[in-house]
Amino acid sequence: MMTLSWWLFYNMVVMPLMAIVAYALAPVNRKVRRGLRGRRRTLRRVAHFRNTTCDRPGMLYWFHVASHGEYEQTRPVIQGLREVAPESVIVVSFFSPSGYEHFDHQAVDFIFYLPIDFPWVMRRLLRVLKPQKVVFTSYDIWPNLIWNCQKADVPTTLFAARVVPGSTKQWPILSNFYRHIYGAIGHIYTVSEADYFRVKAILGRAAKTEVKNLGNPRYDRVKERNQRNGSTRRRDGQERIIILGSLHKEDEEVIGPPLIDTLRQDDSVRVLWAPHEPEPEVIDAIGARLAEAGINWERFGRRLGRFLDSQVLIVDGVGYLAELYCRGVLAYIGGGFSSNVHNVMEAAIAGIPVIFGPKYGHSHEAEQLVACGGGVSVKSAEEFQHQLTTFLDDDISRQKAGEAALKVIEDNLGASARILQAILGS
Repeated sequence: MMTLSWWLFYNMVVMPLMAIVAYALAPVNRKVRRGLRGRRRTLRRVAHFRNTTCDRPGMLYWFHVASHGEYEQTRPVIQGLREVAPESVIVVSFFSPSGYEHFDHQAVDFIFYLPIDFPWVMRRLLRVLKPQKVVFTSYDIWPNLIWNCQKADVPTTLFAARVVPGSTKQWPILSNFYRHIYGAIGHIYTVSEADYFRVKAILGRAAKTEVKNLGNPRYDRVKERNQRNGSTRRRDGQERIIILGSLHKEDEEVIGPPLIDTLRQDDSVRVLWAPHEPEPEVIDAIGARLAEAGINWERFGRRLGRFLDSQVLIVDGVGYLAELYCRGVLAYIGGGFSSNVHNVMEAAIAGIPVIFGPKYGHSHEAEQLVACGGGVSVKSAEEFQHQLTTFLDDDISRQKAGEAALKVIEDNLGASARILQAILGS
């Protein structure tokens, strides 16, 4: 009875509201508009793939991720699957355009936007795609898809699972809702022992879901990418470069003033500034504020990554950050003053200190960096100024923090192989 009640609440209240909000935002939000436009063609594209181009004889594995960051987390698992089961069919669905539009991985046979999570849409999608296993990464799980997989006896797995302390999943009433979602998933693999116990608490004693702590494959991906690119730490002469990765406007409002003061006072400091959304209007707005403060700047692409007479280079494309961190003496990662900090590990593997805002509870990697001294969370412009000055002026402090950050990566490798083995055996 309770399952039916939650099904009715989700499909009669939550989903209609989500659809209304999405279509209301579409005219003014380019990202939402692109996502809705792509979803309209999903079922037709999936049917065409299944009927004409899907020619591998093996099992069909469907991986779902939220966006580009979650796909990077999933990539080593998919690469391993392709190597051990080359005959398998691997498809990936995305929720966000940031993942779908920047996808580039030959191990995957087909990608598509996940349609809106209406029950009849998910039933039809499962009938058309006919997956043998459905795998979710991290947090982007959709109830109707999961419930329909359960009804159709399609095995489901969630890996890199997290339950942040104090999250809505632990609230008295909502925890019961998530119990019915998690309880419909066959296997859940968490990133840490603490998350293992929190997931078990939500599921309750009667749950049949298998729960294991297998770690976070994101570390393996960062290590693999670093080795593939041949990224080594290098410094541009006497210049001390600060890397700003995936910066949001909220981050800019806090760290911008002390950063500009530092640039004015120290000619040896340079900044590589990568906005979270490197759209032309965003870059122009940042550049205008820098010019108003008397700071010379240029687009990264126009200078081919060279500063010349500019103090700031604004990164005007995607895919550069992983290599740019190796040029820096320290990094600030954005998102911590808005929703949640972005990927901190590409900076950590470069062996440099990592600074970010106060909202990092959804990032297990950021928590580990703080715990070991490789990362620092700041809550204000004053705290950022203090950490910036400390790491720029104190070589020993900067070196110790960088070594601690790199050790976090090295200590957490191997999760991808464990997760792949579990998926194949489930």
